[in-house]
Amino acid sequence: MHWAYPAMPQRWAADLPRRNAAGIGDEVEFATKPQLAVQQLERLTAAGLPARRVAFDEVYGRSEPLRKKAAAAGLAYAAIIPRDYPVTTAAGTVTRADAALTSAVFERRSCGMGSAGPRYSDWSMTATGITGQYLLIRRLITRPDQYTFYLCWAPPDRPATMTYFITIAGRRWPVEETFKTGKDTFGWDQSQTRNYNGICRHTALAALAQLRCAAIRGALTGSIGLPRAVNDNAPDGHNTPGSQAAHDDSLLSDTDLQIPLGDAPVPNHAATPCPPDITAIKLSIAETSRLARLATQYTARLISRARLAFALRWSRRRRRHQAIARWHHYAARLLAVTGSG
Repeated sequence: MHWAYPAMPQRWAADLPRRNAAGIGDEVEFATKPQLAVQQLERLTAAGLPARRVAFDEVYGRSEPLRKKAAAAGLAYAAIIPRDYPVTTAAGTVTRADAALTSAVFERRSCGMGSAGPRYSDWSMTATGITGQYLLIRRLITRPDQYTFYLCWAPPDRPATMTYFITIAGRRWPVEETFKTGKDTFGWDQSQTRNYNGICRHTALAALAQLRCAAIRGALTGSIGLPRAVNDNAPDGHNTPGSQAAHDDSLLSDTDLQIPLGDAPVPNHAATPCPPDITAIKLSIAETSRLARLATQYTARLISRARLAFALRWSRRRRRHQAIARWHHYAARLLAVTGSG
């Protein structure tokens, strides 16, 4: 789980004319982002959400009540904190988080796969004065003077290892990608509504549209079998409005309507050449949205079978090109980190 929940500006809370104009009811009270996150966590745990870990950025990580709420819910966490945040050491003294740099011993680890390859950084971890809690430090390889500090905790039944906490910290990157896709593809932040109900509805519908595409992508287990939307026996020119003639569709095969699933390989070593027959990259949410739109248009007889096949061929070509580009990005990243193939 991860939170970036919008809060009503404090200046609006006591401005009754502005609240009335925007349709904000009296039941809506001002709350900080960490307070909203606590409320959200309470709702999710009460609903039985099957979660085991949570990652916070600095806005939320500095909130002790939120960290305690996550721990009480049995959620392991990796919470970013400021470098001057007070941390209780194992010896019982309270000091700044960055004071741990003097005795830190770093190891080079990857926190996950990014668009340009493994996301390597230098990591160090030390115990704090709280049972089960640790201070995790990340140092960038390209900018060794840049550090990120995490307070991490795991319940007794989890492996409180550096690998475990690095994994949790690295899961924030896919969440940020989800936000970016929501904004770029589904218009999360693109609305001209000026009232409370309107913005809530817009946000909910945009999120549901993204979830729909995620569900479609997750449900795919093979080539998509699209329903027939045209009558190939109809006279020429009578298939669909503005469509190709029926005899054009007869030139198509089932292969033309297939959507490759799975994911293309990535290199294990920098010197490994890209396979000449590399497969297409995994379906993204944005690409799934485009394919779902094509299926809707085809079912509604807005495009012909030939036009659908053309769009699917272009999709396969685009995804294969992305697979080739990703291979070379990964190889370059591995070469920069390891210094050899």
